[in-house]
Amino acid sequence: MIYPSGRGSNRWGQGSSVPDVSRSETKLWFYFLARSYIDIGCEAIHYGQAELMNGNDPDLDHWADVLTQARRYAAKHARRHFILCDAHVPHGGLVRDGRLLLDFHSFPLRIEEVPDKPKQAQLRVGHTDAIYGRSRGGITPSGWRCEHLPYLVEFDNYGRSRRPGEAGMGRFWVWGWDEITWFSQQPEDARNEWLRYAWKWVRERDPDGYVEMPGMRVISAATDGKRWYDVNQPSTATPNGFGQEQTIRAIWLADTNSAAVKR
Repeated sequence: MIYPSGRGSNRWGQGSSVPDVSRSETKLWFYFLARSYIDIGCEAIHYGQAELMNGNDPDLDHWADVLTQARRYAAKHARRHFILCDAHVPHGGLVRDGRLLLDFHSFPLRIEEVPDKPKQAQLRVGHTDAIYGRSRGGITPSGWRCEHLPYLVEFDNYGRSRRPGEAGMGRFWVWGWDEITWFSQQPEDARNEWLRYAWKWVRERDPDGYVEMPGMRVISAATDGKRWYDVNQPSTATPNGFGQEQTIRAIWLADTNSAAVKR
């Protein structure tokens, strides 16, 4: 499944390598996984870092084949005979002959630390490879046309730097942590306020973008020793909850009411 050249081998540790989507074994494995997810009722599949896998697929023929096979199976076996496909797209999307291969795009928030304000961070258009304003358009798999495909931005999880909690550890670190770990280390009021800020910031800067709210994410090197961020309100039954449940509900409700007023 991996690149014959060895490209991307053991990228995320021993035995965790980047697949080459042009290889038959990779396509068969993805098809098996898609069928397995569809058969248990899943209606959306995230295909990961698609652009890392297309080094031998310059015209996107192989990615088109992978996604076509999944959709063909879904048309007969999915609960609604339909499936949504997305992937991380650092260059704005997979477009082949004017047609978008994905139903929506996704990417990390790309949070920028504010060095002179301890532990604080912000969003900024143009920070590293952030997707804001760059989601590519075309004819979607459903047949409608857009200038910019709608997308989600998420709190990414990828580990920790050598000095978690410190600024200046590298372009993708937020105070030495990945995005979700940095977020989890803020006080509860700050987490709630930052969610409201992020939602408003993205909607105002790019109407095609939406913040994907964190539900359950692995965290790394948290000062409190926790390994998971859980969004729910803490309780006896779920003591690990970080408490953003009601804030997210309020954000979505306000956004829905705002859209209704505009219509």
